[in-house]
Amino acid sequence: MEKTKKLYPLEFSPVEIRHEWGNERIAIADLGIEDSVVREGWLADNSIGDIMDTYMERVVGDAVYSYYGRQLPVLVKFLDIKGELPVHVHADDTVSEQRYDILGGKELWYIMEASPEARIFLGFRKDVSASELYERCSEGTVKEILDEIRPKKGDFILIEPGTVHSAGNGLEVAVIKESSELPFILDGDEGESAENHLAEAMDFIDYRRNSVSKIISGNLQDGNGPVSAVAECPEFHVSKICLKDPLHMVNEEAGSFLIYVCVAGEASIQIPSEENGKKKTVSHQLRKGEAVLVPAEIQDYFIVPADRNTVLLEAGAGQRDDTDNYIDPDTEPFLEGEDYEGLEDEEREQDDEFLKKSTGRHDMKWN
Repeated sequence: MEKTKKLYPLEFSPVEIRHEWGNERIAIADLGIEDSVVREGWLADNSIGDIMDTYMERVVGDAVYSYYGRQLPVLVKFLDIKGELPVHVHADDTVSEQRYDILGGKELWYIMEASPEARIFLGFRKDVSASELYERCSEGTVKEILDEIRPKKGDFILIEPGTVHSAGNGLEVAVIKESSELPFILDGDEGESAENHLAEAMDFIDYRRNSVSKIISGNLQDGNGPVSAVAECPEFHVSKICLKDPLHMVNEEAGSFLIYVCVAGEASIQIPSEENGKKKTVSHQLRKGEAVLVPAEIQDYFIVPADRNTVLLEAGAGQRDDTDNYIDPDTEPFLEGEDYEGLEDEEREQDDEFLKKSTGRHDMKWN
């Protein structure tokens, strides 16, 4: 009987995209159109989509697979912003699923480098109306009403869907986000119609004043050991690891995939194994600006620094809880003593008629 091959930490060939504002490098993405491709090992040249189709819960874990199916729900990319990033916004899960059949656009930025002139524009300085936003986007003055942040190296910035944002003037950013790429550009085009994007985004933009700081300090590790939680939300969870000594990672309880993003220094993921009765260690290098996916079935491994100033981000799927607490699953569907003869058949006919009317989907094509 042939022994099943065990999965290993997956490194992917990055996809480089050049823009007028700088460069974008996608490290791990499962988008369906252009998926990341494995770089090394016996799965080399296979896309993440192919791997998900074949190995499913072995890659992401039972709980993640039961919710997302054959899509890796987390995307990792790097931005080198030299000019001005267009003002844009992302939709939430509900709008994205209903209109475009994709995940939403919640994202976390980690500032790897920031020049003294670097700026991030995030949300509005005051409450605005849809008409004012439309006029300012048309006139090119929308940044005048956006809240301005001066980021520092090591800062985390959580960007909620519906939040209008931009950045510029010398930033290197690691981005961890939901696995979708659909920015609605509001000022300028890069080959798209900003006016059309604005019209589509008007009903899900958050027009309220940005009254809550979105910056999370980079000094999270002080007094908390090497691992510090940064973000914990239904879409994803992220921790920061200041790696000065080797860490023994046991993923048995979590039962989920993890992604490690190197934002400073260098490290290796070391997997204990056994071959022909002899114990050995298989090592996978991780350098600054790279990311590696550790499949859920790898439950025991070590992360070893090659540089004492190594910093990693650990990311995975958030905990989804779709149970409606208002509904008691043990409640009987009918009340005792009441006459419901023929009602089940009538309700079934109504449900069938509703399904016939609602199975169509409006597909929007971007020009």
